[in-house]
Amino acid sequence: MAIHQLPAINNPEIFESLICDLFNQLETKNTYKKFGGNGHKQKGIDIFSSIDEIAIQCKKKDLSQRDIVIRKQLLGDIEKDVLKIINEDLKVKIKRLYIVSTYKNHPDLDEYCIDLKEKFNLEFDIIYWGWNTIEEHVLDERILLKRYWPNFVSRENPEEQDLVRNLELRKKISKDFSDWLDYSLENREVRNRMLLRAFNGKQYPNSNEPDENGEYEWFRAEILGLYHTGIEFIIMVKQIQVLEDNTWEFITENSEIKGKKINVFEIGQINFQDIVDYNLKGDEFYMYPHFFCKYKYNGTPFEKVYYQNVKKIYETFELEKH
Repeated sequence: MAIHQLPAINNPEIFESLICDLFNQLETKNTYKKFGGNGHKQKGIDIFSSIDEIAIQCKKKDLSQRDIVIRKQLLGDIEKDVLKIINEDLKVKIKRLYIVSTYKNHPDLDEYCIDLKEKFNLEFDIIYWGWNTIEEHVLDERILLKRYWPNFVSRENPEEQDLVRNLELRKKISKDFSDWLDYSLENREVRNRMLLRAFNGKQYPNSNEPDENGEYEWFRAEILGLYHTGIEFIIMVKQIQVLEDNTWEFITENSEIKGKKINVFEIGQINFQDIVDYNLKGDEFYMYPHFFCKYKYNGTPFEKVYYQNVKKIYETFELEKH
């Protein structure tokens, strides 16, 4: 049961927009859109995703009526919409039809959806979502709460709000960057290049002068993966030597080689709390993802930097803290 209770939406057009936005948040791709509109024959569906082959019909109900009256209306509505899909030559293929309503969940409606599939020998499933189900999903999507219930009051303290914000960002990044994060470096079909930018930087794109620490407010890096509180990026490849006593040092032009040479990735960790936002498509100057970050760590966004053997990723090297 939800801790909070949201008032049902009374405007049918806003309810339809909420459901469209909700399914786009729940699924991995932004493919749900309204099917037609006023003046168009909707053929039993309001929202559709051609990628997921899912159709949705929205039912905003007058909740001041008796329960039995609303259920009777919904039973009639569901059959009527199914018949429209069957008889009005719907050109799109669907594998699932959702009936979503401002009325509550009810087992009679669930069972009726199953009966209708058998009665008409349908190739698609029919699933009923009442307000309880909608509310449960919406409460996990903060962006929808702010958009459709701007006066909704959260009683979380600042620490809880930060935690929730970071977990939501992790979920969003995991979805939006799945083409990178779901695969190892060598198995990715997309380029790893990203642009890291100071969220309050003034130089981009015309200049990029270093600050007093010798650091730049925008630069390229390659996305590596997630860690427990943020994202890791490969900054560059360097060369080190590991000495007999297991200490190590960077190799420079003037270095005397006394140990085993190893190529290492320089890896920077950016905490979710230091990521203000990102632009997945980039811009006309650099057409790949941009991350806008807080540069809190000596002119960089990295809370930690460490090194990883390019060939043996389990072998890492830490900088000593002074």
